[in-house]
Amino acid sequence: MPTTPESRLKDRATTTPENDSPPAYVPLGSQAATMSEQQLAPPTPPVTVKPTNFLFVKRDSGRTGIMGTYVIDPRIKVPQSMLPPLAEGQSEATRQNVFLHADDGCTGINVDLFVLGDANTKRSLNMFLESTNGYITARLHAASTARPPIHITAEATHSISLHLPRTFRGPVTVRNYSKRSSIRISEHLKAGMMPLSEANHTWRYFVGTPEGWTDESKWAGDEVTVCLNYRGSGDVTLQYDVEPRAADPSKGRCLVC
Repeated sequence: MPTTPESRLKDRATTTPENDSPPAYVPLGSQAATMSEQQLAPPTPPVTVKPTNFLFVKRDSGRTGIMGTYVIDPRIKVPQSMLPPLAEGQSEATRQNVFLHADDGCTGINVDLFVLGDANTKRSLNMFLESTNGYITARLHAASTARPPIHITAEATHSISLHLPRTFRGPVTVRNYSKRSSIRISEHLKAGMMPLSEANHTWRYFVGTPEGWTDESKWAGDEVTVCLNYRGSGDVTLQYDVEPRAADPSKGRCLVC
């Protein structure tokens, strides 16, 4: 029976690794912290890449990983007949704007994702990235704050490196079940990130301040959920998209530590 991304995360949350000790927290080096505001200017979408919506890429075993640059515009209307079938529990209202899946035997996912749109977009922009036996590196670019909220979920067996736009504001949840990995957060991102909790292999943070978010209201901003499988051996890296690339997951080493 097909499963939803949420059900897979719930199932994995009950898995207990062999060693129950938490992975180390390792801040990234100070190189990124000395960057000037001019160097931190957000990148712009390449004019050679045509925008799309409801991108669906599923790479089977034995093929190369998913690599490339994509420009996502949730305002683009795509005929339903051109879209893949919905997963169980999904509806057209919750269909993912980006779905990338690299199966066993693929090296993983290494992509740049540029987000377009405006404040009039009625639904959040949902992204789901999964590498069942590899790594994920995703550089997410969104220059404007007048855009739809971004919700991104990333699941992998090995390293996960997410580069968030500087306009990002919202909760970050990291589920790290690997006993051989650490969580790395750049100095720039860490400076604006509130640590909230750490328990049961789950770390929760908030980038910015949760103004306007109460128990009676649903969070209407950005959101990130990361899950590193208990079999993993790489690190979870979080940084801004404009900072130097912090990790080369294909070689398993940090470049700015």
